[in-house]
Amino acid sequence: MSLPRVNYRVVGQDDYTLEITLEPTGAYRVDCGDHTSHKPRQGALEEGQTREIAALIDALGAPREHPAPEGATGFITELTLGVPPDTRVYRVWEGELAEEPDVMALIRALEVI
Repeated sequence: MSLPRVNYRVVGQDDYTLEITLEPTGAYRVDCGDHTSHKPRQGALEEGQTREIAALIDALGAPREHPAPEGATGFITELTLGVPPDTRVYRVWEGELAEEPDVMALIRALEVI
């Protein structure tokens, strides 16, 4: 089973970032940084994880964006599937994430890798 290339990135306050890259082979890399430093983790998905993530990707609706309202603070999520020129991009402010259950389900599955 092959997946598209997945890049999930969250940018928040106080220099917090989380980036998860998932290759079509199931290999992944997790980079998490904030005011302290965290060593990147790498590995490969198990077969069940691959099936779950593939199903969640298949269930995604059209690419869309929910920017933060003016003056709002918090985290911005960017989920990119595929490689140029065939990419789908989802950008969602954390305050709107509950309004995007398909995007939220995939993000939660990626965050437990």
